[in-house]
Order: sequence, then structure tokens, then C-alpha cells
Amino acid sequence: MKILKKNFRKLIYYICKNHSYKTFSMKNIIKIFIVLILVQSCTPMKKITYLNNSESGKWDISPIPPKHQLEIGDVLMVKVISRNEELNNLFNIENNTNSANEKLTSANLYLNGFTISQDGTIDIPNVGKVYILNQTIDEAKETILKVANDYLINPFVIVKLANFEFTILGEVNLPGKYPIYKESITIYDAIAMAGDINDFADLKKVKIIRSNKNNKKTYNIDLTQANIMTSDFFYLKNNDLIYIQPLKYKGFRKSQSQTLLSVLTTVAILFNVYLKATE
Repeated sequence: MKILKKNFRKLIYYICKNHSYKTFSMKNIIKIFIVLILVQSCTPMKKITYLNNSESGKWDISPIPPKHQLEIGDVLMVKVISRNEELNNLFNIENNTNSANEKLTSANLYLNGFTISQDGTIDIPNVGKVYILNQTIDEAKETILKVANDYLINPFVIVKLANFEFTILGEVNLPGKYPIYKESITIYDAIAMAGDINDFADLKKVKIIRSNKNNKKTYNIDLTQANIMTSDFFYLKNNDLIYIQPLKYKGFRKSQSQTLLSVLTTVAILFNVYLKATE
């Protein structure tokens, strides 16, 4: 791109030096604008391609998917299984007679799941509050199992995070909020779900807003570098917000063809009027 800009300056100098305003023809004007289009439309490939410095055949050790620490507002699906079906109703919301939903679905989990309250507890019907704030899913499972042992013989407990989701904004084809129904997801998976980046994305300037113990923090990452695969941001965490920033000249590039065509037409008309006026 630098070479192209340098040649563009040389072309302008050559045309201006060797042509007077009367011989500065439409052909020369078109040459200038063609070069201008090429200069403005060029984007360094390093800004729009992933993993530029990765070595072929080299194994990179990715981090272990992080264990989510439960926060206020998280929604859990809790299921307790035992041989006594009547006692199971104390725990299992889909079997609870107070529940209007016969089946547990993603649509009604918010209304019928167990939401962690401001005091860090979930309120299990007929049992009471159980404190699980800042615990991992496995730790919460063990905590609930201890409570279940007071009511059931050899119970089996299943605990799942029901509201695992991420939000992706900026220069992607399908921005929005996406629910996830598995234990972990990488940032590249997230971008793929959003339809990949568009023509104006700058992969060197990506922001992630992440929550840690109910505190938000913004991080800047570079998706063109291979070291992202060994960083803490290779795997997403619940409620991560990804923002892919635009290239510097997005505003001009997005409408450059129409803009330059309009400018070219206007300049040509004005130049012809000027030549006729000076004859």
C-alpha cells in the first residue's frame, strides 16, 4: 500500500509537470481517480486475516476451558434423581405442581429455573435457600447434593448453567446475542456463529468486556496473532461481550465507489466549463 501511494504521488507530479491546464485532458483526470480508488480500497491483509504468525505443523497448547464461577442473576437447571418419585418433586421444577410448564425448555428456563438472588442463593421449593455464589458448577452440585442427602437416599444431582450466552457487535455479518448449549465455546466459534467478519473489520482491534465476580472489565485482543490460542480469551465466558472495531477508513470505503464517481463527474463538468470560459 505504501508503494502504491508513493507511485500515486509520482503520477500526480508527472501529470502536473508535463501538462498545462488546457492540455490536462479528461483522460488524465480519469487516471488520477482510478489510482485514488486503488489506494483507498487497499487494506493490509494482516488486519483482516486470522493467525498471521502461526507456524504450519506446530502444536499450540490451548488453555483448559474455564470453569464458570456463578454470579448474581445466573439461572441454573437443577435436577435431583432418586428412587422415590414423590420426594423428587421437592427439587425438580418440571415435576412441581406449581409449575405451569409440563416440559423444561430454553424459553421458560428464566421463569422456572433457579435464579441466583442478590444474596447469592437459590430458593429450592420446600427446601429453602442454598448459598452457591462464586462457586463453580461442580461445587454448586456438591452443595445441593448435601442438601438433597437430608431428604433422599443416595440422590443423584444434575446442575447446568441455563443462561450461558455471549453478545457480539461491530463488524460481523450477524451481530447479536447467542445462547450456548454446551460447556465451552472459543472466540472463533463465536465469530463463525455471527456469520464471520465483514469487509470492514479490523481483527487487530477487538474488545472483550468480561464479568468477573459481578465486576466488568474491558480487554483489548488481537485476533491476527497466533498467541490468542494460548491466552485466557481463546475460550469465552458467560455473558462475554465481543466488539470488533472497524478499519480506520470504513466511512469512506463503504461508499467510495459512489462518492468517487460523483466527484469525478462534478470535476469533469467544472473543468470543461472552466476551459470554455478561458478560450
